[in-house]
Amino acid sequence: MALPVKIREMATGLLLDAVIEPVKIKDFKIIEKSKDRFNKFDWTLYRKEEVFKLTLKGKDTILGLICLIDHTKADTDAIEIELVEVACENIGGAKQYDFIGGCLFAFACRESIRRGHNGFVFLVPKSGLVTHYKEHYGFEHFPLKTPQRPCGLMVLHEHASKELVTKYLSEF
Repeated sequence: MALPVKIREMATGLLLDAVIEPVKIKDFKIIEKSKDRFNKFDWTLYRKEEVFKLTLKGKDTILGLICLIDHTKADTDAIEIELVEVACENIGGAKQYDFIGGCLFAFACRESIRRGHNGFVFLVPKSGLVTHYKEHYGFEHFPLKTPQRPCGLMVLHEHASKELVTKYLSEF
């Protein structure tokens, strides 16, 4: 089932209808052919995981992707954002659309709440994004560095998750 969201078209400032929905097997072929647009990760390695896409409503072009891991054990009890990526043309000052990343993060928060994790979400950040995630999305940074987490860990708690859901999602 598709979740309706809104993204901003930068040229006009208009809010456009978009949806977040599970990636289908056929989408992975499109993503693989779109390595110029999604060049940070090999998404085909995640075919068996929970991967979701953001598209404009009624369109096929994928604008953003997110991979979630549902940790249900008592010692973790959170949603992990394994990967998140916005298409290259929607990053930086000349981007076509805004709010893609915010909608994807808010979706992860929504899933955390829906699945009984009270909005707890975490990710292992890439080096240059720690400040961005803190300032734009309210993540808290824990610099607990390991070889698997060279930049530590970032966490959203219940309050910050609810704020993202309220700000970016059309319905909850």
